[in-house]
This record gives sequence, structure tokens and C-alpha cells, in this order.
Amino acid sequence: MSGKDKASMSKSSDGKTTEGATASGTAKRLEEVLDNLDLETIGAPMLRTLLSQTMETLKIARRRVDEQQNYLELLSQLSTTDPATGLLNMRGLHLILRRVLARAKRDETGGVLIVIDLDGFKAINDSYGHTARDEVLASVARHLVGGVREGDEVARLGGDEFAILMPGVSRREADLRAAALSTGLNGLVVPWDGKAIQVRGSVGGACYGPDDDMDTIYRRADEEMYRQKNDRMSIRTAGGKHDA
Repeated sequence: MSGKDKASMSKSSDGKTTEGATASGTAKRLEEVLDNLDLETIGAPMLRTLLSQTMETLKIARRRVDEQQNYLELLSQLSTTDPATGLLNMRGLHLILRRVLARAKRDETGGVLIVIDLDGFKAINDSYGHTARDEVLASVARHLVGGVREGDEVARLGGDEFAILMPGVSRREADLRAAALSTGLNGLVVPWDGKAIQVRGSVGGACYGPDDDMDTIYRRADEEMYRQKNDRMSIRTAGGKHDA
């Protein structure tokens, strides 16, 4: 996190404290005023005025607290979202994966983490430019989101790497899903400036269970993805089409 981001988070935390103190102080002052009221001698018009002012003060305090809460929620969303694709970023996926692993340990369940690495992505950037690169990323993101179940989590880990977290999936189903994702991804074509950019990618996955930790799952998924990438590279080289 950059210094600017840290400053923003610090500022937001201070703001929340300030708003909470303001609301608390307002409630305390109102309590003191009400305790000191002599309801037997105060007139009805004055009482109505006081109650009206009290309600207005409470509305203002509540509105400020709501605004601050919305601001903090926006900051949290921005800190866990990849701006180029709208997917979760690595931090966002890590937060969810921690919760999923805790639930897997508690309920003795499992699932799969799939890792996707785009092949030849630097060449796309060099040949077509940053805008085309971003369009390819967005197209890949849409393709991946369209191929998962409700409850699955799709993330861009950074650069040309994506991941999909699929809780509650068996090993057999995970293999089928990884194969389908690979087939669809390698058939994806992105139109750009009158040309067609062919997307290529390597897909690998790792199942997890109640006793697995985050680092182990990522390592196994990466190893499988690179094994798939090396196998595809060997096939292309043998056929004279080495382009990754």
C-alpha cells in the first residue's frame, strides 16, 4: 500500500472516530438537557420547539455517521478491487480465502483454487499498446466470470495472472471445470482496430481440504499451472508454433 493510501486509510479511521465522538457527545448533551428540564413549569410551545430541535440534531448526526460509513465501505471496496477488470484483487481474494479455509476446517469440507496465466501477454502489450492490453484483460475477466457458479470468486492477481476460488467442488468436478476454462480461454478472440487478438492461457488448479493453508494451496496451483504451460510450450515447439 502506498503512503498516500495509508494516509487515506488513517484519515478515514480518524474520521470515523471523530464522527462517533460527535454523535456520542450530542447524545450526552441531550441527556443532560432532558435531566434538567422542569416539565411542570415549561410551556407546551417551548417543549415542542425543544423536541423539534432535538430531532433535527439527531437527524444531522445520523446522516453524518451514515455518510462516514458509506465512505469507509467505498475505501474497503477500492482496496480489494482490481481497477482494470472490476474483479477482486489479490488482497480481496486473500481475505475471502482465509474465511473459506477457516470454514473448510470447521466443517471438514474442501474445494479448489484455479490459477490462470495468460501466454504471450507482453507481446500483446508491445504490439497493440496499453489500451488493447486493458481490453484483453477485461474480455478475459468477462469470460471467466461467465464460466463460474454463483458463490465462486474470480480475481486478478496482477499482471497477466487470474485466479478462481471454487468452494465445495470435488476433485473430478475441478478437473472438468479447469479443462472447460482452458478450452474456452484459448478460443477467446478479442477484436481490436480491425484485427483479432488471439488469447492464450495456461490453467492449473489445486484442491484444498480442512488441513491445508493458503501458501500450500497457491504453491500447488502454481505448480500445476506451470506444468500445463510447459506441456503446451513443448507441443507448440514440436509443431513449429512456439509463440508463448
